[in-house]
Amino acid sequence: MEQTGAAAAARSAVWWRSPWLVPGGLVALLAVLTANVLAGGPLVSLDRRIRATVHAEATSAAWRWLASGRLAPAQVITDLGSAKIAVPVLAVTALAVALRHRSLPPLLVAAAGGALLAATVIPGKILIARPGPGYSTLAPGAWGDFPSGHASTAGVCYGLTALLLTAGGSHALRRAAGAVTAGVCFLVGAALVWCDYHWVSDVVAGWALAALIVWVVWRARRRWPPGAWRLRESRTAERDSALTGHRAEEHDG
Repeated sequence: MEQTGAAAAARSAVWWRSPWLVPGGLVALLAVLTANVLAGGPLVSLDRRIRATVHAEATSAAWRWLASGRLAPAQVITDLGSAKIAVPVLAVTALAVALRHRSLPPLLVAAAGGALLAATVIPGKILIARPGPGYSTLAPGAWGDFPSGHASTAGVCYGLTALLLTAGGSHALRRAAGAVTAGVCFLVGAALVWCDYHWVSDVVAGWALAALIVWVVWRARRRWPPGAWRLRESRTAERDSALTGHRAEEHDG
């Protein structure tokens, strides 16, 4: 009996420590959100109730200043999720880290993250074709709002930026960077809802998709050749050393 209980406890511990638990949960969350949007499920009704409450507050005299005008705080925060800001942040960080360590993988991380982001968000918007808050249909040629492009772009770009900057750092540093990144992504998502640009489920789906992409890219980096530039430099040094040795032998001869 004790052996059976110990075996069950061991299986439970292995399950909780499975590396596929997080991505599996993210995929399940995306599937539930997508199915609800396509079928008009209960989460769609929840979206509408949340939107009505938030919109009433956002347009009130006391809080209108938060989103009124392009330089309003909420509008500026939403811009942090724009590809014009988030993508250059990731690109510059990847280039700086690559040059500092003379290694190619940081550039591959940034490129893979951007490619997966474009390959998932754009088709999702087109295929699901969900109208945004305040609209019943999409304009001809317009993309849908699900998942949120700004929320997913912020998650992928700032998430990978934080991982690149803290790779090899202390656990406390990585946790602090993760907390800051999560805070920025949360503010972007909240601002999108406050400004009436997205439904809440759009934002949550964007966060889930971003987390999944970051997980995939960061895990896949282990399979890439580390220090490709260093390897090239090493081979050059070996050739120079061999050439020098050969010349020395000829001179002695």
